[in-house]
Amino acid sequence: MANKTLAFLKDTNKDFNNVLDSFYRKPSFREITVVTAADASHTLTDADHGVVLISAALANGAVIKLPAADGANMVGWGVKLVFTGVGAGAHQIQLPNGGTGEFAGVVTFERGAAGAGVADAVAVNRVEAVIGANEQSIDLDENDVTFGGSVGTVLDIYYASTTKVVVTGRATVNVASTAVDALTATSFTATGY
Repeated sequence: MANKTLAFLKDTNKDFNNVLDSFYRKPSFREITVVTAADASHTLTDADHGVVLISAALANGAVIKLPAADGANMVGWGVKLVFTGVGAGAHQIQLPNGGTGEFAGVVTFERGAAGAGVADAVAVNRVEAVIGANEQSIDLDENDVTFGGSVGTVLDIYYASTTKVVVTGRATVNVASTAVDALTATSFTATGY
């Protein structure tokens, strides 16, 4: 049996086993362990819905590539990205450049990640970043106060439609600075992969 489209189930095949397989989409688990930028393991597909653990110290320029939002059966697709690896440099989470999907939502950026034991601060230690229009990239660099993405970062990504990909969660900043207020302008950009 297999996951089938609604049209197929209504018009072509009314096998109850296909109905059950298509109704429930079992969450998956995947771990990214390769640090190399442009590694094939950094490309997610519709089969990767569920939890993706990023335990690799992602290399500078690494891109976690999300599937296109207008792909077959993508509405309702979701993934939880959990970062446990200390990033080696700037890296991104991106949608296809020029595709129909764009990010929307709110991400909380916090100073005081577990990686370097950076203590919480009294002044400007967290900021809520509302994702602007036409954004297709989430830019991360745990060791830069104008980004986030260190150990403890958890982002929930949900394909609400063929044009809106909702992102919520917490991104930590692993730097002893209270200057996290710049995160909104630098963490989301319009160019995907």
